[in-house]
Amino acid sequence: MLHKRVSRRQFLAGSLAATGGLALSACVPAGAPAGGDSGDMMEASEEPVTVLFHTRLGTHADWHISRQPLFEEQNPGINLEIDELPGNEMYPKIYALSASGTVGDVVWTYLNNPPEHKAKGVLIPLDDIVAAKDFDLSNFWDSLLAALTLNGELHAIPNHGHYGTTAYYHNKTLIEESGGELPHPDWTTDDYVAIGKAVTDPPEVWGIRSFGTGQEHVPSYLRIFGGDAISEDGTMSLLDQEESIAGLRWLYDLQHTHGVDPCQCGDEAVNNFVAGKVGSFNTTTGLIGRYTNMKNEGDIEFEWDAVVGPVGPTGLRGSQVSAAAFGITGNSKHPSEAFQVLDFYSTKEDGIEHVFFGAGSPGGRKDVWESDELNSIHPIFRQHQQIYPEGPRKWHRPANARTSEFVDTMNNNLQAIWTQAVEFEEGVEQTHLLVQEVLDKDPLA
Repeated sequence: MLHKRVSRRQFLAGSLAATGGLALSACVPAGAPAGGDSGDMMEASEEPVTVLFHTRLGTHADWHISRQPLFEEQNPGINLEIDELPGNEMYPKIYALSASGTVGDVVWTYLNNPPEHKAKGVLIPLDDIVAAKDFDLSNFWDSLLAALTLNGELHAIPNHGHYGTTAYYHNKTLIEESGGELPHPDWTTDDYVAIGKAVTDPPEVWGIRSFGTGQEHVPSYLRIFGGDAISEDGTMSLLDQEESIAGLRWLYDLQHTHGVDPCQCGDEAVNNFVAGKVGSFNTTTGLIGRYTNMKNEGDIEFEWDAVVGPVGPTGLRGSQVSAAAFGITGNSKHPSEAFQVLDFYSTKEDGIEHVFFGAGSPGGRKDVWESDELNSIHPIFRQHQQIYPEGPRKWHRPANARTSEFVDTMNNNLQAIWTQAVEFEEGVEQTHLLVQEVLDKDPLA
């Protein structure tokens, strides 16, 4: 077992990337896929080859680099070269490299991005390679594989995954000192607001910090109330539905009615929590390992815990499958060897150990989340499996592959609501109409 720990300084430098909340966009021309047909893909080179892997800078890349010697030991004849790209530059850089025919062999994608990657000539289908290598897909969540499947063909293999921003981290010390009741697996949205009111002591200490933008965050909130941001087929905005409006109103009220959240701009929530200034906030399970390591090293000075998200007024909880996954580019001359990278970083062992390392959420595999070894670090992983026995709900995205445009439009208009640049009702209607305009556009070419 690896036990590299992340210091508070390292954590703060990489915390935004850990939340997965960035909306990445690109304005570069699409490049045609390079490489041969599927038959050519299956021919592994007899000579030693170098596989170039474009990964995301930060603790994820640190983990990949730490495992590089083991990969090369287990895959003789393959030299793994790792290219670290900053999160906010990763996709534009990948698209530009693809357009110029210089992109490497393996690229990183999130669930919102495979259609855009495909349209820009980055990803190739993996089905023939999966079949030839007899790669077992049965342990991955169905909703996760569905998000990585385009036109019936699988285009990436999950590396890490989670149920969405359903991990609610809380400062036990602050809550207990305030007289509030600690969160528990059966808590409700009303309990969450009550905790926020007990803890809030402006301008320094806030009971709640939430994320009012982002396609990873917003649907998780709306689904607590029975709503959603976009239809499953990706053609219709659902922001005008009564249930979705109820979820948006709840977020709005946290700030402007209850006064427990200073803004729907949670980018600093992770750092403020570490500083002891936040009662509770939600994001993914990706911080469990980091917080555990930081607490052990004395970089977190209070008692903290995490619990699955609260039950809404309709008896529902929010969830939305989310993950990073790795795909093979059309430019790769060695797709068979490149697939070994996807295989290596998607094993049960990798999915467990990178949590202990502090490199994010567990692997997107059922056998990872149910393992005793993983749950020895924190019980929230098995708690998710018990509360969501069918796994996380599906990820919905624009059918026309205009993911970046959709997210940017939604974010900008929701932010106008949170800052009261527009009245709530007017702002919701405007947001709905404008994102629908994006969904109605021709498919990205």
